[in-house]
Amino acid sequence: MRRLGLLLAFLLSSAHGLKPSLDARGVVTHGPRTLRAVALTFDADMTPGMEAELRRGQVRSFYDAGVVQALENTHTPATFFLTGMWAQVYAQQARALAQSPEFEIENHSYDHPGFAQPCYGLKPVTQTQKAAEIERAQRAIEAVTGVKPQYFRFPGGCATEADVQLAEAQGLQVVHWDVVGGDVNQPDPERITRQVLERVRPGSIVVLHVSGGHAPATGQALPAIIAGLKARGYTLVTVQHLLGH
Repeated sequence: MRRLGLLLAFLLSSAHGLKPSLDARGVVTHGPRTLRAVALTFDADMTPGMEAELRRGQVRSFYDAGVVQALENTHTPATFFLTGMWAQVYAQQARALAQSPEFEIENHSYDHPGFAQPCYGLKPVTQTQKAAEIERAQRAIEAVTGVKPQYFRFPGGCATEADVQLAEAQGLQVVHWDVVGGDVNQPDPERITRQVLERVRPGSIVVLHVSGGHAPATGQALPAIIAGLKARGYTLVTVQHLLGH
């Protein structure tokens, strides 16, 4: 996941700058710039093609235990956006994430399609299928983890205003990001660390991945990212905490 979707059109803020930023479609991209806090978020992607790779043994795993270990070792809060398919394939890991008091679990669609096209080669879906994708993921995640997500993130950040309204109709606030970690297909953890630390600002929401496989070095990069953010005076929080919900 390496782009912001549509460009930010305008920012909404309160008189004191205490509200999160929304783009023209009503998508949260970061928290208050007045707070020296950052939310690390991790997408758990799973497409039918990825599941097939796993079954055939082409990929060892689409779960990076190093990410979770680094977070737990440093008592770092984090937000995980799970696809419903990933939650079902990695049910034990998904439940463990949900049981941690430092983590929150959110919705990232069922099997990671591209809601708006083009979207990095992700499969297109019809308007009817879009609503079902969100609802099916919500049911799957809740069934596996016992958690009912309150936020939704579009795969690839690809969405139209109508797509955002579909998520909102299901009671979900759409949350994207303002810092791309650049961990997809990146084997060098130092490059990931450098990209995050160079781009982060107060209130930033950073997108990384916990799904391993196509993001092989995230777990290796994370200890340096966490240490670097703390050294710069940032407090690490969940999205819910960042947005004040």
